[in-house]
Amino acid sequence: MSRLSVDHGHTLYFAESGNPQGIPLLFMHGGPGSGCNPVQANLLYPEGFRIIQLDQRGCGQSTPLGSIEANTTADLVADMEHLRTHLQLERWVIYGGSWGTVLALEYAKRFPERSLGVLLRGVFLARHEDWNWFALTDGASKQFPAAYQALLASLQIYYHTDPASVLLERLQAEPESAYQTALAWDAWEAAIMQTGTPSFNSDPQTWFPRIARMRVYAHYAANRFFLPVNGVLNNLDQLGATPVLTVHGKYDQVCRLESAELLREYIKNYQLLVVEAGHGIYENNLQLGLKHLAKQLYLQLQT
Repeated sequence: MSRLSVDHGHTLYFAESGNPQGIPLLFMHGGPGSGCNPVQANLLYPEGFRIIQLDQRGCGQSTPLGSIEANTTADLVADMEHLRTHLQLERWVIYGGSWGTVLALEYAKRFPERSLGVLLRGVFLARHEDWNWFALTDGASKQFPAAYQALLASLQIYYHTDPASVLLERLQAEPESAYQTALAWDAWEAAIMQTGTPSFNSDPQTWFPRIARMRVYAHYAANRFFLPVNGVLNNLDQLGATPVLTVHGKYDQVCRLESAELLREYIKNYQLLVVEAGHGIYENNLQLGLKHLAKQLYLQLQT
């Protein structure tokens, strides 16, 4: 177990797997607010890559869990570079899935000289319109009206209210109320991704990890991911010829396919693989596509 102390009392957890002599690859998890799962590293060609999984501030095994102090997109990008320096790596590949795609692209355009390549799954551009699609009334809510009405009822908000600030406020409430709020949002995401709906756990000892994860999530959403209106699209020309390989599900309703397609216009060396899948990393076609691109990038970097 490895830890790295950064500013404002945050201590980051990171773990390594794969080939110790391989090409270094930083794994940035989704969320915001989730954490790394060692199983997911197996999707990134561990035979060729030295895979470094990092739990972001307030996430997973990083401490303090659920902390939103000094927790912004710029802070997370700085943490990535801090970790590279700590590990004494000259350059590495950056992988990001979902929210992690934002961090991968933000890092690569901030530190192109340190980025051998970028692997993406389920592109999220963090534009204001992307959040509006997912959380407000003119996007996914029209495709899943019953689930959206259930969300509004659970949060006790009106149809045209942005749920992000409400989520953040209610996650500061007493534990059972905060836990119910987190469950309500998880149920909405589960409906869109068509996964199992989370159920209430009566043991209060199990509540805090879910609340903490959702607190970080709501913090970023309420602040529009600490990025401008058009999200990550600014300054992508800084990537130059850095290869960016992306797999995206054709039926993804969390992060629309058009986001992945739009990157063709902004990134010089871009490859998009569209597969018959939705958004979840555990969908078989997404896993196969990601493994294929990871091996392709490894072989490309070997030449």
